[in-house]
Amino acid sequence: MKGIGINSTIENVLITSGSQQAIDLTGRLFINEGDTIICESPTYLAAINAFKSYDAKFVEVVMDDDGMVMEELEKKLNNHPDTKFIYTIPDFQNPTGRTLKLERRKRMIELANQYDVLIVEDNPYGAVRFAGEELPPPPLNILTQRIE
Repeated sequence: MKGIGINSTIENVLITSGSQQAIDLTGRLFINEGDTIICESPTYLAAINAFKSYDAKFVEVVMDDDGMVMEELEKKLNNHPDTKFIYTIPDFQNPTGRTLKLERRKRMIELANQYDVLIVEDNPYGAVRFAGEELPPPPLNILTQRIE
């Protein structure tokens, strides 16, 4: 974690038997029946299925070649003040393969702060870049620290 700029101690690390277990535990921890989850459209179906088991409602935000459209995200947040979190795959998004541009990452964090909403960043592919420029910093977590 330190290698990607996240300072953490062993007490803050949870080892799972795979990403799907981590997604399920995230849902178990954060979702109450009827909570609204905002996600990209389309998004990772297995995450949606995991979150559905906790009776969440889903609001989808359209994407273009640069990832989730922030103007649409803001409309959804405004129309759904009960949103629990934004679920996003910013690097090589599943299933589209799109990467959320740096300016949009910053805007997503600003909107999450403005609307007091968590961001759940699913980043299983961030370390497998074969071409192109890596967006500094890789995780939204680090970007959050720089904006606040």
